Amino acid sequence: MAARVALLVGTVHLPLLNDPADYHRLAVSLAGGHGFGTTVVAPGGGPTAFRPPLWPLFLGGIYTLVGDHVLVARGVEVVLGLFTVGLVGALAFRLATSSGRDGRRTALVAMALAAVYPPLLLAGGSLLSESLSLPLELGSLLVASVAPPARRPVRWCALVGILCGLDILCRPDSFILLVPAALLACRRPPVADRRNRVQAVSVRAAVLVGAAGLTVTPWLVRDAVVMGRFVPVTTQGGLVASGTYNDAAAHDPLHPAAWRPTNLVPEYRHLLRGTEVQEEAALRAATLHYIRAHPAYPLRVAGWNLVRLFDLNGVADARASWGANGFSPGVADLDTFGLLALAALAAGGAARLVVRARRRGWPTSAAAVDSPDPGIGSRPWALWLAPVLLALATVPVLGESRLRLGIDPFLVLLAARVLVL
Repeated sequence: MAARVALLVGTVHLPLLNDPADYHRLAVSLAGGHGFGTTVVAPGGGPTAFRPPLWPLFLGGIYTLVGDHVLVARGVEVVLGLFTVGLVGALAFRLATSSGRDGRRTALVAMALAAVYPPLLLAGGSLLSESLSLPLELGSLLVASVAPPARRPVRWCALVGILCGLDILCRPDSFILLVPAALLACRRPPVADRRNRVQAVSVRAAVLVGAAGLTVTPWLVRDAVVMGRFVPVTTQGGLVASGTYNDAAAHDPLHPAAWRPTNLVPEYRHLLRGTEVQEEAALRAATLHYIRAHPAYPLRVAGWNLVRLFDLNGVADARASWGANGFSPGVADLDTFGLLALAALAAGGAARLVVRARRRGWPTSAAAVDSPDPGIGSRPWALWLAPVLLALATVPVLGESRLRLGIDPFLVLLAARVLVL
């Protein structure tokens, strides 16, 4: 709390730019009883579904209670940051105990790292949706890891699905986390007959995915009614992808294959007309046409975005990413230096993980598999699948320091393995 409050006090006059400014605008509109208002990205006007709804609704709830006070909302983000730190510790405890290690020490070390790790501090430093999506992401995986394979498994799977659905409403690309969550929650039930075991696992997986779908459904219905057509959570798809898949990005010598606002792409400017759904459909079609014409370009995009995602170009990319959200270059540099320090430890943790897996195989503990509650110990690889899938869902289109926040807690977990011998 001290670290997060210090950041809040030190950036009390932080300007609201880009995403934080738009989230604030939507929250003010919701608190004032005007819904999500009208679009600011489509010249044709009309309703909007550009932003995922959960974070604006959360901020709108705060503004309804205390007024449109950004500083109060940032104070609530401090509390959300504490939840994130605690959930990192809980996951570290589960990982350690399931492999026969000291869970308490590992959890304390992981929480200590998460408490002062600069990117996680910056996540709650402005009105960014990651403040809420990180607790939902970690919470869904934690609940999945503690879901008992025998006692009330369907209820637990439903809870995991609800948390995943809420995370999707906060950050749409987190739909990919349904895979590791299902693998963790739908562990082998204590049923001797293989056919019944497969049936039980299938039912649990269906309940988890169904609960996630039901959680997202009200927003999908709202979009279909208000926007006049089905919208997969947001209208960002074509609007964002078109900023990466174009000649301006492909031939930029300073920022190769990097995203830029579509209004700065000459070849797509004539498509910026109509409502949000019309504009999104036209830009999505243009993006797919560009990919078909340049089939190797997505690999180039993914490679450069991976470099940018992990600050491998130095401080410039981190400054651009965090500067777009109001932070000064000096504060943004903390992201790069914090990542370098943690990555060195995480590399050691990953090496130990691989060595242990090669020696003992997955799962890491045979006793854990045979116990009534095997937890993560039966499928540790499922948890480590989460950051890999998050990276794969991000780099084909975007790559910047802030977008790594969903992956950073797993770097903390790896680093904690090294520090607890």
